[in-house]
Amino acid sequence: MLEVKKVSKQYKGEDKLLYDAVSEVSLSMADHCIYALVGESGCGKSTLSRLVLGLESPSSGQILLDGKPISRKGKRNRKETAKAVQLVFQDGKSALDPHFTVYQAIAEPIRNLLNLPKDKEQSRILELLDRMGLPKETAKKKTGELSGGQQKRVGIARALAVSPRYIVFDESISGLDVILRKNILELLKRVQEEEQCSYLFITHEIDAALFLADEIHVMQNGKLIESRRWRGNLDVFKNPYTKQLLQASHLI
Repeated sequence: MLEVKKVSKQYKGEDKLLYDAVSEVSLSMADHCIYALVGESGCGKSTLSRLVLGLESPSSGQILLDGKPISRKGKRNRKETAKAVQLVFQDGKSALDPHFTVYQAIAEPIRNLLNLPKDKEQSRILELLDRMGLPKETAKKKTGELSGGQQKRVGIARALAVSPRYIVFDESISGLDVILRKNILELLKRVQEEEQCSYLFITHEIDAALFLADEIHVMQNGKLIESRRWRGNLDVFKNPYTKQLLQASHLI
C-alpha cells in the first residue's frame, strides 16, 4: 500500500511569502489498480508526483510505502524506493540519453537496482521490447535515432525493467497525435494487467483518465476536490469543476 497522508508542500514565491503547491492531500493506492490524478496545469499534480517518488520531501504530512516513510536519503533508501516506484516522464526524448543504445537505456536501472546475470538481463530486455511492440533489432539503435512513439515505448520499458509495484506517469501522453495516444493508452492498460502493478496516471486529459483508471482523483489549486471509483457512469461526478473538465472534453 502506498499512502499519501495529509501531505502539503510549500514553496517560497518571488515576494518571499510561502504558498501551497499541494495542500493536505490524502490518497491511498492499493496494489494492482490504476489511479488517475486529473487537473489543469499548475494545480499541483507534478509536485505531488515528485513527493510520491521521494524526489522532494513534504512540508507536512507523510508518504508511506507499506507503513514506512518514503525516502531517498542514503543509498539503501534510494535503492528500495526506486525498486518500488518508477517514473515515466512526459518527454520521452529528454528522459533518454541520446548516445545510449536502447539496450543500455533499459539495462541501466536493472544494473543499478537488480544486478541480474547477463543472460537474464538480456532476456528481460528483449522480452520488454517485444511487449512494447518493438523488434529486437531496436536494442542496438541509439535512443536519439528513434521516433517519438518509439522513445515513449522505451521509456515505459525502462520503468518496467525492475518490476516496480508502482509506476508514476507524469503527463506521459501529452503532445501525442490521436492514433499514437490511443495506442499508448491501450498498451498501458494491457501491460498493467500483465505486470499486476499499480499506476498513478497524472494528466490534464480527463477522457484518457476515464479510459485507463479504476479511480479518478480531481485536483484544483493544490487540493483534491473529488475522488471517485470509476464504473463507467459519469453521474458519479458531482463537483462543478469536474463537470467543467468533462464538458471541455465533450463527455457531457
